[in-house]
Amino acid sequence: MSVISTYLGPVHTAFLIFPLLALALTFPYIIIEYRRYGAIPLLRTIIVYTFILYLINAYFQVILPLPSRAEVASSSAPNMQLTAGHFLQMIRRTTDFSIHDRSTWWETLANSYVYQAILNFLLLLPLGIYLHYYFRRGIFSTLLIVFLTSLFFEVTQLTGLYGIYAHAYRTFDVDDLILNTAGGIFGWILEPLVCLPLPSRDRIDEAAYYRGKKVPFFRRFLAFLVDYAVVGLTQTLLIYLIPSNRIVLTLAVVIGIVLSFLWFALFPVTTGGYTPGGAVFRIRIVSGRRGNARVQLASPAQYAIRSALLVLLIADIPDVLYLTKEMMQVSYNQAFGFWHGLRTFSQICAAIFLIEIFVRAITGDRRFLYERVSGTRVISTIRLPDPDRPEEDVADGSAPTLSAREMKRQEKEDRRRRKEEKRAQKERYREQWDQLGRGDSAKDYQNGLYDGDFDDSGAPYKDDSYGSDDPYEDGSYSRGGQYENESYERG
Repeated sequence: MSVISTYLGPVHTAFLIFPLLALALTFPYIIIEYRRYGAIPLLRTIIVYTFILYLINAYFQVILPLPSRAEVASSSAPNMQLTAGHFLQMIRRTTDFSIHDRSTWWETLANSYVYQAILNFLLLLPLGIYLHYYFRRGIFSTLLIVFLTSLFFEVTQLTGLYGIYAHAYRTFDVDDLILNTAGGIFGWILEPLVCLPLPSRDRIDEAAYYRGKKVPFFRRFLAFLVDYAVVGLTQTLLIYLIPSNRIVLTLAVVIGIVLSFLWFALFPVTTGGYTPGGAVFRIRIVSGRRGNARVQLASPAQYAIRSALLVLLIADIPDVLYLTKEMMQVSYNQAFGFWHGLRTFSQICAAIFLIEIFVRAITGDRRFLYERVSGTRVISTIRLPDPDRPEEDVADGSAPTLSAREMKRQEKEDRRRRKEEKRAQKERYREQWDQLGRGDSAKDYQNGLYDGDFDDSGAPYKDDSYGSDDPYEDGSYSRGGQYENESYERG
């Protein structure tokens, strides 16, 4: 039981430490995933976090249990074991193993040298699987990584946990290097069988890129948190650190509102549609107009309207706690009437914004009211890895990523091309009309008043009049039609 507890103790400790480490790594992991792929697939998250849990377990197996520093200082340092295959010699000396005698098998497996060798072999076997499946490493790079990892473990033991202890409290063993490396290579070879039910790394990435072409609420919310961290923190500090004075309080709130407006309006104008939070999470604010393959930058007026409406909806967020405190201390009177009315209006706007978020989440429409009014939308700037795959300009989705200068140049080229196409179209209409030999305006032909049929003079009929029942002024009919006396023109 003591042997089992020796190896299960580090596992128990690793599971206790893992939630704290995972929590610390979650936000950086989210940023990396959104910047690289635009989405966070569940399977990738499971793979990454199980890999972290495995590394913690492997490391703790090497260093735990930790002895006391006094105990290590009072003992002599263990000698390094530099003879390859030493564990095989010790197994022969301490067991009576015979391949023909089954009664010796279990006794041999219970030998400490045997199960230590097995555990050393299994220690880095999962690392080889992860390197082959998820990190897509070849066998030679896997061999190098596994060997260096094992060497790191042995150096950790040799240095007494990097100098924390007076000397090493575990033996540096070259057999551990050999067994760890062999186990990692065996894991690399075993990966196709172990990971057979799982999709390939390319399929995981492809699914992530496809999802990353859209901008979900959570991604927008994280970008907003990054943007509002500076603005909201500044306003909150002004409100809570400055003594409670009506003039100072009003000035602090006004400064926070103005700063919020400038933050959400000037950054997109100067950076081509990006706020700092949007740049982190690959989100761009562009014009809401559609119809061509490339996105168009919004105008400064659109960014200003968008920022003003957004600030109107969120201006009360950092001030809610202070409002409760102020309401408890100061009675409502005429001096504070306008101030409390402004607060109430801001809270109503914030409530409308929260209700709209809930409604948009149910309906699937990702454009908020302030975006509809300002004529803007957000897109993902994630690039697909396959350059031959056509880009789709979907609602709140992705489009070819262009810089601000490139987008302006592209807009100018599009306008010039449309003018040239319109001019060429007019020239074609004029040439076609000249070929018809009629002096009427080519504009009638352009507007579809002629259907391409011709009378005896070779000119086209207007209003689809060829062979129709349209009467002449005297009430008679044209070719094939009937005259007033119901006689026919030809026969």
